[in-house]
Amino acid sequence: MLLAVDGLPVEITTKDCDLPRDERARLQASFAELSAGVREFAERSLAVRVVYHPRSQRYNVEVKLRLPGRSLFTGEEDPYLDSALQRGIAKMTRRVQAYKDHPDRQAAEAAERRAALDRDVVAPEDPAAGPLGEAAAAGDYRAFRTGLAGYEEWLRKRVGRMVQRYPEAQARVGKDLLLGDVVEEVYLNAFERFTRRPTALRLSEWLDGLIEPSIRALLRHPDEEHTAASLARTVREVPVE
Repeated sequence: MLLAVDGLPVEITTKDCDLPRDERARLQASFAELSAGVREFAERSLAVRVVYHPRSQRYNVEVKLRLPGRSLFTGEEDPYLDSALQRGIAKMTRRVQAYKDHPDRQAAEAAERRAALDRDVVAPEDPAAGPLGEAAAAGDYRAFRTGLAGYEEWLRKRVGRMVQRYPEAQARVGKDLLLGDVVEEVYLNAFERFTRRPTALRLSEWLDGLIEPSIRALLRHPDEEHTAASLARTVREVPVE
């Protein structure tokens, strides 16, 4: 299904499911907000793929936004179609915001790939959960992201090490996958789940547990289904450090 929302071309594909008419109507507002955020880019297009998995009875939503010289990815899954779709589009909207806030990410990634990842970085002390919880509850991703700024170096190191353990993912680093993409996906997933996180875990432990699902979400799009399945099997078999 092809749409055009405020100048943003949108392609929606489904597998083993249908997109009801009322769901399409609800998506218009979400697409419009995303379109407003990328209006400054001369070329942009959005691809949304919805896959239903009968065995787990869950919907997987893959969102890919093409911009000049750059593509952004994210994903979400849920037993309810509307929840998976709305959260997936909301995550992409926040990813665009983060991308615009840090326009030199690709240059930083190039430098990061040349840097050694063998030095130890100690996880920082937990920040006050109150401001983070307030930002999450208010839907203020920028404030949430800023509140976790002290985790940036530690999280990038953890992501770098994790990606190095999986050849399928490492082969794509610097091409259509940047380490910063994985870091941002971890922050996005943390933002979505923060109010439901297990408080018995240190925040660093909880964030660490979001890295592998974030890698799978970024790899899980139509052109890389085989890679994603292979990575998912590897993740299940290899324990976290």
